[in-house]
Amino acid sequence: MTAPHELPEGTPTPMPYADQPEPEPRRFYRLRAPHVDKSSVPVTVRVTPDADLYVAVGAGRRRMYLTPAEGWALWRCLSEALASTGEPPDWIRVHVTPTNR
Repeated sequence: MTAPHELPEGTPTPMPYADQPEPEPRRFYRLRAPHVDKSSVPVTVRVTPDADLYVAVGAGRRRMYLTPAEGWALWRCLSEALASTGEPPDWIRVHVTPTNR
């Protein structure tokens, strides 16, 4: 039996001076939506570990912070609302790859 301050034999322990893993960087998901008067409107969602989502539409003029639960609720409501307007446009059928900046 081991003392309360000792780990059982064979328990893996980190090296005392080992490099700690880098924190996961924040990620940005961006897509440009066509606009009637301009060439396009940027839409950005920023995901930061342990923080709310950040949504910016139109070069940041419209901004909103959302919890992940609020983001999912918004996604569900938007998907149903947009589905009622007809088929998705061709420009939306792209894969959005996250970036670090």
